[in-house]
Amino acid sequence: MSTIFENDVSETGTSFIMHKNADKTWNAGGEVVGLDKIMICPDTIKTGWGMWNGTYETKYSDVPFVKIPKPEEGFKEAFSMNIYTNDNKQYLWSRFSFGEYQAFKKLAVEFYKDIEANKGKVPVFEYTNTHEVIELKALNINVPLFKFLGWKDRPADFVVPVWEEPMIADGEVSMSEKVAAATQAQIDRQELTDDDIPF
Repeated sequence: MSTIFENDVSETGTSFIMHKNADKTWNAGGEVVGLDKIMICPDTIKTGWGMWNGTYETKYSDVPFVKIPKPEEGFKEAFSMNIYTNDNKQYLWSRFSFGEYQAFKKLAVEFYKDIEANKGKVPVFEYTNTHEVIELKALNINVPLFKFLGWKDRPADFVVPVWEEPMIADGEVSMSEKVAAATQAQIDRQELTDDDIPF
């Protein structure tokens, strides 16, 4: 009997993924993508604060799930983690929109206490294609909902590239030319949306 994560991977690599609040869709590389089942890499989880101020700025806790003080006004709660889909795609889900952060918290509460007991495994979730609606004064927030399916062995193909995020040392940011080009292309493709407006 085959499992949902046994297909061969024809291409490797990771791109950014985000949930668009207004149309309730997942987007990567400027295109709508479908999500069914995902695995989460616990080793890549980061939590903290993020802000858009002409560029994306994040401040993460040294220990995931441990709250740190808000750096300054304008920052919103943020998270970052790598996911692997049952159609063999890897994404970096790194956001600070209110709805996506609520989705992350709902996911995390299902598995974070069991990370140590499941070393070498990854939590698996099914995207239910439903949303919890949170009504705010200015707009409604659509929080994507997932169902926890359990822990599975980490697939050999679920490898996080070492160049994935910029390196920051002594306040200086350095990244490979490939990452710099991909980052700039992502910035050039996107416009600010309701998802980027701080509350």
